[in-house]
Amino acid sequence: MLGARGPSAWTRIAITAPGRLSFVWWSIGLAFFGKNNSGGAVAGGGDDDGDSPERQPAKAKAWFSQAKTVQETGSYDYAMTCWLSGLAFDPTDMDALEGFMAAAVSLAGESKKGPSKETQKAAIGKGGAFKYTSALLAWGSKPKDAGAAVRAAIAAAGQDLAEPAYWIGERALQLTLADPKVKKDSLLRLMKAMEEIEAYDLAVKAGEAAVRLDPSDNALESRVRNMAAQATIGRGGFDNAGQQGGFRDNIRDSEKQKLLDAADRITKTDDVKDQLVEAAKADYDSRPEDVPANKTYIKRLLERGKGDDEKIAYNVALKAHEATGQTSFKQQAMEIELRVMKRQIASARAKADAGDEGIAAKLPGYEKQFLAKQVDFQLWRVNAFPTDNAPRFELGRLYFSAGMYKEAIPHFQKSQQEIKYRAMSLAMLGEAFGKIGLTDPAIDTLKQALANHSDPSDDLGFQLRYALMMTLSEKARNDRSLEAAQEAEKLASGIAVSRFDYRDIQDKYDEAKKLVAELRAG
Repeated sequence: MLGARGPSAWTRIAITAPGRLSFVWWSIGLAFFGKNNSGGAVAGGGDDDGDSPERQPAKAKAWFSQAKTVQETGSYDYAMTCWLSGLAFDPTDMDALEGFMAAAVSLAGESKKGPSKETQKAAIGKGGAFKYTSALLAWGSKPKDAGAAVRAAIAAAGQDLAEPAYWIGERALQLTLADPKVKKDSLLRLMKAMEEIEAYDLAVKAGEAAVRLDPSDNALESRVRNMAAQATIGRGGFDNAGQQGGFRDNIRDSEKQKLLDAADRITKTDDVKDQLVEAAKADYDSRPEDVPANKTYIKRLLERGKGDDEKIAYNVALKAHEATGQTSFKQQAMEIELRVMKRQIASARAKADAGDEGIAAKLPGYEKQFLAKQVDFQLWRVNAFPTDNAPRFELGRLYFSAGMYKEAIPHFQKSQQEIKYRAMSLAMLGEAFGKIGLTDPAIDTLKQALANHSDPSDDLGFQLRYALMMTLSEKARNDRSLEAAQEAEKLASGIAVSRFDYRDIQDKYDEAKKLVAELRAG
């Protein structure tokens, strides 16, 4: 146990499956964390009046250790909670800042909901440290938001957190300059913040960009020239270690920093990719059982993607799974295998289309093997992550596309329980019922799908109405039901009015009208 206000040993023991137990961790750990007056988890247990806690690196280290552990399992939201809680104790820690933003970027990539309420509470409190963590969380919630990045840099500078402010400032400037609607005010605010921590190199860049937006501002131009002179004396602050704003001895080795900056870029040159792979391999070779080293090496290989990179990445992922037991590595290995097969299928299809009869004859077999491999992958995911509906939906979709409707139905019945999969699951579930002759369940399900779909005029809306029309027509013919035929005609009419060229709706509308007339005639 780390004590009443740190992450408990019980919390660490609870880590068994990647990214699936963050709520359990929070529930178990909450009793040990304590609460502040604003309802948030007390990152370090400030006084009862809610003041920001004093810097306590030992307690911060415990939180940071917990953050690294859960982040490696893919539980990015809970990792953010731990990073923020630790930063309230030691906001100067650069590894924690970088770790927090890495978790934030990963969470943003997999979830549109953003950080949970528990994570938001971890940043709430009174005092300077919490002003910083609150601004940091706001940026982490929207990592590509230039305004949020600028506000985080300002908050860090306002708390005399020189190195964190500089690190954030660099990224805030990049985001701001990349914004097509960049505003002079944002640049000026960032310039002022960098000037406060004597990071004149960044202040000058922000100021020069502001001058380009408003060349008539002579006072600003003069101010930027003065800062440029300061920047030539000591870029980034004082040259002497230990003084406020002294980045020269604090910021990491420049060559390593350049490589890290290159790694952050979306577009990388071939030379940069080679350097990143070499650096990742060296790190991996020095600690082959380290989870982050494995993940980075695999990532760099796949980014470069030349020669045997994919094969090496596949083998590294399998070996890492055997060594660590982490399912994320197993999943990555299977995804690499599917990625290669998909590319091979596309190549074979192109050759077949170009007239290669030998390949054309083999193509159906290749596609069947690929489908079987996809099914195997989703079955594995269903078993590995039983509470996740994404693999259930994908498995149902694969079965459906292969005409295996009975196999698809149970998976759609489960995946429709999650809102984001509900409409599509119900749509294919209804069609699957219809394909196996269960007309009434098909009609009920398709109507439910339409009721759950907000926009009947989008592609899915038309698909649902068309499927319901076809099923009602079938019921009308089989049961001699005038009511079903009239409902089918009404749907066909609505589709034709909205999109007269949709599929074969013109023919289906005529068929529906004839069926209604036939049934009325008796």
